[in-house]
Amino acid sequence: MEENNNIQAKVDRQEEAWEKGRPRIVPSSTSLGKKMPVSKITPQELVQAILGSIIFAAGVNLFVVPAGIYNGGVLGISQLLYFLVQHVAPDLAFAGFTSAVYYILNLPLFFLSYRTFGRNYFIRNVMCVTVETIALAWIPVPKTMIVDSVLTSTMIGGLTAGVGAGLIFRSRSAAGGLDIVGVYLTQRFKDFSVGRLTIGVNLVIYTICAITMDVSVAIYSLIYSFTNSMTIDRLHEQNICTEMTIFTKKDPQRIIHYITQQLHHSANYWEATSGYSGDKEYIIYTVVSKYDTHKLDTFIKHYDEHVFAVKSNGVSLDGNFKKYL
Repeated sequence: MEENNNIQAKVDRQEEAWEKGRPRIVPSSTSLGKKMPVSKITPQELVQAILGSIIFAAGVNLFVVPAGIYNGGVLGISQLLYFLVQHVAPDLAFAGFTSAVYYILNLPLFFLSYRTFGRNYFIRNVMCVTVETIALAWIPVPKTMIVDSVLTSTMIGGLTAGVGAGLIFRSRSAAGGLDIVGVYLTQRFKDFSVGRLTIGVNLVIYTICAITMDVSVAIYSLIYSFTNSMTIDRLHEQNICTEMTIFTKKDPQRIIHYITQQLHHSANYWEATSGYSGDKEYIIYTVVSKYDTHKLDTFIKHYDEHVFAVKSNGVSLDGNFKKYL
């Protein structure tokens, strides 16, 4: 509700600006490639981020750890270090070792997130990692699996942790880890990708699991990772591309101005004739994230109460399309 009110206020301010004669200039495509700053966290996003961090930690401690399987990324590295310390220096393997190492490994990534995304995202990142670390240390790990089947425990753990991570991403936050490193390297090296880094690190982790423990540990860990990733993709609306075709009889430039200035994407429009009334109308075509469709819906319905929009989720895109947090 608060987010809708904020959008409504922006719409009203834009309407006033247009009435004062602001030039109707659509930014060039080069201006659309700039990094979009992350705004201050809202109460709704705060609740989502904290809840997601706790759910993620619960999935790991209640299902993943008892089944003897491993995460990918920074948490997986922390688990492997705990396994190593248990065998080399058992006296140092205290109960909260994994969560403590997880937080320590994220410390340099805090600085990296500040450099890459700015102060607001840095605050979100520190908050989520801190809540996750506390939850990982506080939620007790069962001595035996809650369910008898390792495969079932793996799947439930992947779903639970995936829901938690999905809520974190949905709140435009992140729990540290390789994503920060991946985005930073992507900005520095043109041909680099976040997915390539994640796959590479996870491949190393699961190879070590297969060599030092058992091949089945690596296989179940891969199943967990796949289930976790699929669940995150379903919840992470910023990562879902939505195609929108908007039909309006009002000036299309105002809608295009909102898309380019507020959502940081481009749009095309053309004139058409209504087959029903014969009136002139405009068709606007754009692709935005599913997360941004809620904002765009609010704007266009306020601007034109008779507007009509067609949406298609999960479209596949190639080329210069920018994804934002």
